[in-house]
Amino acid sequence: MGKQIINILPEGSAILNPEAAPFCLGAKPKNVASLPIYFNATVPAEIELVRIDLDTNKEEIIKISSREVNRVAKQIREHTADQTMSGFQWDYPVKKPGVYRLGRVLDEYKLEVQRATRDTYVVPCPQARIRASSDPQRCIQELSDLSLDVYGTPPLKIVYSRTINGKDHSFHFQSLQPDGFSSPLLTASSSLVLESQDDTSWVRPSKVTVGLNESMTSAGEWEYSIDEVRDAFDNIVKYGDLEEDDKARSKGLKYGFKVKERPRASMNGCDLRNPFKVAKGRSVRLPVDFSLAGSKDDTSHEVTWEFSPINSLTNSGEHGDQVSIGNYNAKNALDKPFVSEPGLYTLKTVSSGSCKGEVKEPSSCLLLNPLEPSLSIRSEEIPDKCAGNSIGLRVDLDLVGTPPFVVRYDIVTSDGHIEKQSHRVSGLRSQLELVPKMAGHHKYVFKSIDDAVYDNLPLTGEDKVLEQVVKPAASAKIASTTGVVNACLDSEVELDVLLYGEAPFNLEWEIVHDGKRKSERVTSVQENSFRIKTNTLRKGGEYILALSSVQDKRGCKTFLQDQVKIAVRRQQPRAAFGFVEHKQKIMAVEDTHLRLPLRLEGEPPFEISYRNLNGNGEVLTKRANNANDNLLVKSQGVYELVDVRDSQCPGSVVPTASRFEVGWFPRPEISIVESPSITSDGKTVGKQDICEGDIDGFEVNLKGKQSAAFNPRFSLTSYRITPVSCRI
Repeated sequence: MGKQIINILPEGSAILNPEAAPFCLGAKPKNVASLPIYFNATVPAEIELVRIDLDTNKEEIIKISSREVNRVAKQIREHTADQTMSGFQWDYPVKKPGVYRLGRVLDEYKLEVQRATRDTYVVPCPQARIRASSDPQRCIQELSDLSLDVYGTPPLKIVYSRTINGKDHSFHFQSLQPDGFSSPLLTASSSLVLESQDDTSWVRPSKVTVGLNESMTSAGEWEYSIDEVRDAFDNIVKYGDLEEDDKARSKGLKYGFKVKERPRASMNGCDLRNPFKVAKGRSVRLPVDFSLAGSKDDTSHEVTWEFSPINSLTNSGEHGDQVSIGNYNAKNALDKPFVSEPGLYTLKTVSSGSCKGEVKEPSSCLLLNPLEPSLSIRSEEIPDKCAGNSIGLRVDLDLVGTPPFVVRYDIVTSDGHIEKQSHRVSGLRSQLELVPKMAGHHKYVFKSIDDAVYDNLPLTGEDKVLEQVVKPAASAKIASTTGVVNACLDSEVELDVLLYGEAPFNLEWEIVHDGKRKSERVTSVQENSFRIKTNTLRKGGEYILALSSVQDKRGCKTFLQDQVKIAVRRQQPRAAFGFVEHKQKIMAVEDTHLRLPLRLEGEPPFEISYRNLNGNGEVLTKRANNANDNLLVKSQGVYELVDVRDSQCPGSVVPTASRFEVGWFPRPEISIVESPSITSDGKTVGKQDICEGDIDGFEVNLKGKQSAAFNPRFSLTSYRITPVSCRI
């Protein structure tokens, strides 16, 4: 490109920046601009440049030093000597922005060189920065509230990126210029090939601010970054090409912040129809239901509310003329404010951090202090239908408060014994019958009352103490049973019955089994208890023992309903020996430990009694945990099962399998067969002397268990005895 430009230059001429290249000065390495000056068929002796200051519009004559010009002349002569072309380019460095023109140029003959009057523009490199508020957190649906400060020769262009939760979206602005700005570049066909201008103010850099007020509709991490900026001369600065550790990247070229969801709040479980009822003087947590989507770590928030006292509310239940504002800073979503004063509380605002939230319905809660519970008592005697005596009191309870109620009272008997009782009432009225079991003086002291709001309020007043002397009607109940009594087959059951009234008593009961009823009766019982003993229960199944009636000294009979179920096992536990190789007999080597198989029926664990009939007759016991246990023995004899018992009942031994025989194999024996040549003194056996060289022998008898390798009788005819000497 340089050669083509030089070829069209006239002979003996010079031109500054014939290619009309843009130049800008900025940070390193762009703090110096090298302006190309082309010389065609001339050797300069003097060179002058004209610089017009962009701020003051004043001209400055830059005279190139003779030393520098001589060096350029030398380079031109060397170039023209080696090259066929006469043109030469010299780059002159400048460090100041301005409009540069080529001034006077004299050749070596002191003649002025022909030059073109064209301006070269050296401007500050375009810059851009993001300007934002100091708050790194924003709220959803707010505006981004950012500004881009762009500096350079207008009109300017900028490209920036926006990422939302890692997703990239690039944007750009074009033709950024100050208001009222005019420039020949806006109308020229070529933005850089311009004739010299008298007014160069349009070249002066300007600062243009662009607002980025985008609505933030997504929560999460947002980040803006400037990628590229370009001025009117197409000077481009690409910030995306900078290294991550470049300091310029961190100075306003990137700005990130977090967009948070807005919190929500409402009243949970409390409104005008369902008020909170709290005891006087006590506080309760205001039921603020707080939620913040997408946040799990920091749920701290602030709520404010309006409060009106209960006596200032309008007839429609709204806030009246007495309204105060309350607020609370909660540490987390479960932290709620405490309130105690009765009245109407209405949530007004909720905020988390810098984000104001939304108050949902229901937003109001009515707090009431109900009346403290009270109790009034009326009583009348309960007469005995038979004898006409008082057997107790019928007490009417009238209550005021918030149901349900719990009334606590003490029963004090004539011997000083105190029995604490409580009575639960679901409504505002109740009736309580106080019928003691024992005769004598009884006092009833009503001590305290609870309702749904207040706890353990004391009761006072003379009407809270009732007294009576009673002779209770005869009654009876079965003592200390859980409703079911387990019994064994062929056993008897004993049950204690408690009797109330004046002795002597007549008691009637019946036993029901398999649809059959059997009634029994006892008379003249002088004690306050009686033990019922059933007959032997020879059939298994379910029995019902039910009390029928009781009659005391006054002759008044009382119908009874107390009963108990008796569950009788249908089968007795049993024990028997099992078989070993289809026999209840075993032979083993002497002193071997043997396990005799047991067969047991019943509910484990079992307790078995047994003995060895060949021993001393001592009865031993064994505890077995399952129905197929073993009996460990180490002596021979006949073992007999004596008795068995399971976890509940005694049992029996099967006669045909009650014994198991254990025997030892006999020890092997050896003996010498008597003959005329053998003598014995009872301890030793001698053999008649024989002569040397003769053959003699003797026979032995062997006794033991025969096997394939053993013959119980054999002759030692091959045995040779060789004595030391022989008598002749």
